[in-house]
Amino acid sequence: MGTTKSKKRNKNEYKKVYPYVRRRPVYTYELDKETVIETARVEFTDSDTESYTFTETFPGAPSVTATVESPTEDLNVFVASITTTSVTVSTSESFTGYVNIHAVYVGE
Repeated sequence: MGTTKSKKRNKNEYKKVYPYVRRRPVYTYELDKETVIETARVEFTDSDTESYTFTETFPGAPSVTATVESPTEDLNVFVASITTTSVTVSTSESFTGYVNIHAVYVGE
């Protein structure tokens, strides 16, 4: 996975407005590389493998992290396969609940 640097910028600094009262800063982060991020919540209903199709378009295969939403489950979650359009998530045993997915792509 690549790395990127971000710069914190105040959007109100670049306006040519001179009010009597200073405006509250509105911060944005600008990245120096192409970055695509998507999060999702996948529902498992008494199964151990589910697929999720991305809504974003990834130029390459993203890095994917999967975690179980319920902390009481004694369960292992792993990514079985990744493509630019979908991801397949598997668990160590069948269960009913939710798995959170974070897909991040940082360009070169």
